[in-house]
Amino acid sequence: MKPERKRRRYEVILSEQAEHYKSKLPSHVQIGIESKLQWLAENVHQVRHERVKGLPYYSLHFGQYRIAYTIDHRSREIHVVDLGKHDEVYRRLSRR
Repeated sequence: MKPERKRRRYEVILSEQAEHYKSKLPSHVQIGIESKLQWLAENVHQVRHERVKGLPYYSLHFGQYRIAYTIDHRSREIHVVDLGKHDEVYRRLSRR
């Protein structure tokens, strides 16, 4: 029987833009998003990551909010590039 290998948690890194928009959200939404990101960092290998159509980002849903991110498996990092209300995030991402 093989010993079970414990997977290390990924580090979540927010871009300046993501930090900016997160700070403008109501505190209960900020807490929920932080919790969702912590969950993602602990379960990154069990999640079926949804790609944003036509863009190199993944999208994580939290109610009406979206978290756009990339994953670097080598450095075990999740880079949050943007977050906020659904339509606002996709509009900003499409301008990149």
